[in-house]
Amino acid sequence: MKLKKFAIVSKQDEPSEKIAKIVRDQVSSFMDYDEAHPELVIAVGGDGTILYAVHKYLEQLETVHFVGLHTGTLGFFTDYKKDEVYDLINDLQSKKPQVFERALLEVHLHGQVHYALNEMRLENNRHSQVIDVYINEEHLETFRGNGLCVSTPSGSTAYNKSIQGAVLDPSLQLMQLSEIAGINHNAYRSLGSSLILGADKYIRLKTVNYEHSVMCCDIEAFELMENEVVDVMLSKRVAKFADYRQINFIDRLKKSFL
Repeated sequence: MKLKKFAIVSKQDEPSEKIAKIVRDQVSSFMDYDEAHPELVIAVGGDGTILYAVHKYLEQLETVHFVGLHTGTLGFFTDYKKDEVYDLINDLQSKKPQVFERALLEVHLHGQVHYALNEMRLENNRHSQVIDVYINEEHLETFRGNGLCVSTPSGSTAYNKSIQGAVLDPSLQLMQLSEIAGINHNAYRSLGSSLILGADKYIRLKTVNYEHSVMCCDIEAFELMENEVVDVMLSKRVAKFADYRQINFIDRLKKSFL
C-alpha cells in the first residue's frame, strides 16, 4: 500500500507549527497535499492532536490513515519524536506501512451516535451521581460516585489509567468500565474494580437525573439532562494507523511510563 495524498493536523504552538511546515514542504515533493480528502493524516503535537485529527476526519475513517510526530511530553500514539522529523519524512518516501487498526467506542445518546478512540466518560462535579449499570440489559449494579469511564484498549493508558483501570493491549477487541471516585461503604456498594467486556457486550447507563452531568467522548463534551439513557459498545468502525516503524506495545509502555 502506497499512500499518495496527505494532510497535516498540528498543535497550535510555535514548535509544532514550525515542524509541521518542514514536514509539509518536504513531503509535498513526493505526495500531494489534500486537506479535504487525504489518505494519510500526519498529526504533529501529542496524543491530544491525534484525537483531534481522528475526530476531524471521522467521516472518512474507512480511507484515512494516521501517523503521529510528538512535540510535547507524552506521545503514546505517536511513533516519531520532534528530533526524528527527517526519519519520518524518509519513511514516508521509502516505506510501505503496515496498517494497525485501533478500536473505537460507539456511544448512543438521543438517537445520535458519537465515537471515541480513547474513552467515553460520564462525570458530575456538583454532586454524587446515581447510575444504574446494565450489561446487555441485565442489571449489574447501582453506582454512586463522581461518574464512570468506558475506555478502549488504546484509551486504557489515558484517563482510565489515572483512575486505576487496567492497561490493555490495543490489539484486543475489548472495552473497559472503570469507576470515577465510587462510593463504597456498608450502605452503598458497587463492583469497585474495572470490568473488562468483550465485543459482544454493550453497556447501558441510566439514571433518574443526569442534571449537571457531562458526557465526554475524547475531546468532545455534551451536557446531559434528566432521564437519559446512554448506550456504549465497541464500534465496527476503526481508526487506521500507518505503522512505518512497527513499535511494539511493550516498547510504547516503556517509553511512555517507565
